[in-house]
Amino acid sequence: MKKVIQFVTEAKEELNKVTWPDRDEVSRFTVIVIITAIIVSLFLWMVDTGLMLLIQAAMD
Repeated sequence: MKKVIQFVTEAKEELNKVTWPDRDEVSRFTVIVIITAIIVSLFLWMVDTGLMLLIQAAMD
């Protein structure tokens, strides 16, 4: 039990050292992640559609 308490205490000390992002940074990074996810999704959709058309053309 002593090791658990020591771990929790050390974890709290380390979390106090962390530089947390401010609201503007979080908002900016959230927008970047959403835009990136949309771009990657569109790219994968285009690749999937293209491959599907190629496979359908090969089967005909």
